[in-house]
Formats: sequence, C-alpha cells, structure tokens
Amino acid sequence: MFYFGQFLYHVLIVLFPIFFHHLYIYGKQQDKQKRDLKFGFIIIIMLFCTMSYPVEYQNGYLYDFRVIPILIAFLYGGFFQGSITLLLMLIYRFIVGGNGFYITLINYFILTLIISFIYRKFKNFQIRNKMITISLLYWFIALTRGLTLMKTGQYDQLPFMLTFSLLTWLTLITVFFVIENLEQQTKIQSQLQRADKLNVISQLAASVAHEVRNPMTSVFGFLQLLQGNPTLDKTGKKYIDISLKELEHAQSIINDYLALAKPNSKSPTLINLTEELHNTIELMTSYTNIKNVKVESSIQESLFLKGLKDEMKQVLVNIMKNGIEAMEKGGLLMVNAFQKEQTIVIEIQDNGKGMNKKQLKNLGTPFYSMKEKGTGVGLTVSYQIIHSMKGSVDVESEEGKGTKFTIKFPCNLFS
Repeated sequence: MFYFGQFLYHVLIVLFPIFFHHLYIYGKQQDKQKRDLKFGFIIIIMLFCTMSYPVEYQNGYLYDFRVIPILIAFLYGGFFQGSITLLLMLIYRFIVGGNGFYITLINYFILTLIISFIYRKFKNFQIRNKMITISLLYWFIALTRGLTLMKTGQYDQLPFMLTFSLLTWLTLITVFFVIENLEQQTKIQSQLQRADKLNVISQLAASVAHEVRNPMTSVFGFLQLLQGNPTLDKTGKKYIDISLKELEHAQSIINDYLALAKPNSKSPTLINLTEELHNTIELMTSYTNIKNVKVESSIQESLFLKGLKDEMKQVLVNIMKNGIEAMEKGGLLMVNAFQKEQTIVIEIQDNGKGMNKKQLKNLGTPFYSMKEKGTGVGLTVSYQIIHSMKGSVDVESEEGKGTKFTIKFPCNLFS
C-alpha cells in the first residue's frame, strides 16, 4: 500500500536541502572549494535520509529517492563529488543488505559510465536539453528495476513501481528547475551588482580622464614644437621622443577609460563577421611575426550579426592581442568561428601561460590586468560591448596550458 505521507517526507528531504544550500551557501562570498564541500555534504545527508526511511511495498522491496541526490551530485557537483556520493550509497546499501545489491551495482556502474561522457558538457546545454538528459538518465534506472521485477515474476508490483517512478521523476524535474532557477537568479544578481559597480567606476574615470586630457594635450603640443627646434642636441631629441611615446600611451589609456562611460549613439548595422575576422587576423600579422606566434583559423563563411563594426573589431583585436602577449616564447593562436543552431560562436585560443582560478574570476573587472603596464580596461570594454550586443563570454584557462575565449552571439539577422 502506498502512503502519501511517506512520499511527502521524501519530497521534503530532497527539496529542503536544495533551498537551504542556495539561500544560505551558494550566493555567499566564499572559496569555491569550501562551497563545493558544503554542497557535497548536504547531498550526502539527503542521500542517507532518503535511504534510511524508504517506502516498503512488500516482501522486503524498498523504494526511495536515492537516484535524485546521485544525479544532482554528478551533474551539478562534478564527477568526483558524484563518485563519492555513489560509493557511499553502495556501501550503505551493502550494510543494509537485502536482495538486489549486485543489480544496483551494475545499474549504477553503467550510469556512471554514461555520465562520464556528458557531465563536462552538461553545464553548456540549453535548459531543455538538460531536462531531457536528466530524464533519460533517470528512466534508465527505473527501466532496469522494472525489468528486474518482470524477470523475478513480481508482476503485481509493477503498477506500484511505475507510480513511484513517475512521482520520483516529477520530484527530480522539480529539483532540477529549482536549481536552474536559483542559479539563474544568482547569476542575474551578480551581473546587476557588477553593472552598478562598473557604472560608478566608469563615470568617475571619465570625469578624471577629461580633466587630465586637456593639460596632456598642451604638453604634447609643446613637446612637438621643441622637437622641431634646430638647436636641440641629439640627447634632447631622444628624451623628447620618449616623452611623446609615453604621452601617446597615456592618451590610449584615457581613451579606454572614456569608452567605459561613453554611450554609443550609432545605430547597429549588419556586420559581416567572417570578413571582420579575416581582416583582424591579417591586421595582427605583423604583431604575431614579432612575437613568433603562428595563427591557425577555421572560419565559416557567411556569418552575419547586428552591431557596430568598429566595436566588434575592437573586441577581436583586444582578445587576440591578449592571447598573443600571453605566449611570451611564441606559440599557436587558434581562431574558430561557426554557427551552431541559433548561435554564432567565436573561439580564440592560445597555448600561453594561462591563468589560475583566482585570476580567471577577476578577468574583465575594471583595473585588473596581468600585464606589467596593463590597466584591464581594454578587456572590460570588450565585455561591455559583447553584452550590449546580447552576447556572452566564457573563458577556460589552465596554468601552463593556455586560455580559450568563447564568445557567443544570438543569430539576430532578421531582428
């Protein structure tokens, strides 16, 4: 006999810890490793609670929600965390005893093999594909249990098993949507906070830049006049040349600061992205030759998107230049561009020195730069341009192996 109260207990077991984690742990400013450890601990508590108070049908056949914490651990906590959760489940299941342990072992071993091929790609799936993936993984487990009952002649138990499986699947989908929704809200909140900080910084930087630019222009003009003085000796000309170059460098930094606050009033036009990528690679040729960097590209024909051509070029130059400069002893810069479903994807990858997790987290924030004379403003402006075009940036990096920028834009040719 199925007891509604027992089922409700299992629903609360899996939902309450998820809410608790996202409300009191997920959004807090703390080390990712500590946060992952707390998430794993909550998942394990969820697992033990659901296995300790199962719904018993008859003849020792027990039903619980163990598959939910296991799938959540694998797909949202990572393969290591999922493996630990699965191992603890199998140990606890062995201690509890009863029939079917080896069938459970085989089923979850196959499930682990399947997950090992998809868990890295899972986070990049669209929400619809994520839901389908989770559902297929769950019904694989449910199907094997149904086949086991049929093989042992437990046909009278099939209606109960199907009912419980359906309710478990609905609970799993609910947990999935709760996690996705809370993660999306946290992401939006983070973006809003970052936008507010960027707005304050950009306005302050712009006001200071305007005040500094005027006296710099005067100094630049007087130095140019002195440079043309025929009585000036060789040493004096050398010093003036150095001063002019440094002023030009300072001027370029000021222009970057002004770009943070300057709203662009131009109307977006249709950009031939394929052409822009080829032109940018050609433009960077002399720089790559100096740095002993080879460029390989795979760019799909007829890629178009709406935006501002000059801004798009600025983004491509900034990111390619950063990649080239990251390869201090030379290397390979790979540029790929293609359309995938309704998204245009640009990949710019180098095999330079790479970044650690802390550096990666700060990437794109104002005034953060890994270069000796860098300001970090160039990349901040690039991020701002990409987001203004409804695009997104994803950066993967590993120290000693290099960095990969993945830029995605919606196909808005007809919008």
